Amino acid sequence: MVKGLYDAGQHLYSKMRSIQIVANNLANINTTGYKREVPFAEIIARKENQLNKQLTDFTSGALVETNNPLDLAITGRGLFMIKTENGIELTNNGNFQISEDGFLVNEQGNKVMSRNGEININEALITSKDKLVITKSGEIKMGDVYIDQLVIADVGDQSMLQRTANQNFTILNDEVAVADESTFEIHQGYIEESNVNPILEMQAMIQINKDFEASQKIVGSLDQMMSKTQEIGRV
Repeated sequence: MVKGLYDAGQHLYSKMRSIQIVANNLANINTTGYKREVPFAEIIARKENQLNKQLTDFTSGALVETNNPLDLAITGRGLFMIKTENGIELTNNGNFQISEDGFLVNEQGNKVMSRNGEININEALITSKDKLVITKSGEIKMGDVYIDQLVIADVGDQSMLQRTANQNFTILNDEVAVADESTFEIHQGYIEESNVNPILEMQAMIQINKDFEASQKIVGSLDQMMSKTQEIGRV
């Protein structure tokens, strides 16, 4: 009976965590490049009761045209590399801008990385009147003048990616390869929407809540049975 109470308690905890995950997914429906977290119940269902490390759904979100030349989206395999105070992190959020000192940065001011390091286009902006062009392979140009090339990361085992702040990821085994240009395309003037489907998330929330309530009833019943057993023992 005690084991049954323990198992029911563990089930309650997993359902509570799943509710938090679904709620976070719903809160990030409009977050650029957000990748939905997968509730534990869904992982178990997919893997026939065998948990794996993959807690993130990396399927692509829809591309939305913004006509902002600094907005970038990736299709295929690949993530942008960002230099943060914690080191290099990876992201699908290509909502970039130019800092006051001419570096290409994300919304948090972290620098976007190229094959040569940090990307500074200040001189090109001053000397050229041409439009900024970023090709499908990540080459950055002002007219015909080559500036740099974005470095796109390819992670062979996406289950090794760990979510950090601001929708970024770090890789647990530090094995980040440079993506082959044939495996991805960069789309200038587009951003990638969140891949969260609100209808599916709401359905998941309803089912998880039902399962949670069922577990609560089991815990309550077991608790009553244990109380009655104690009373009988006193008699």
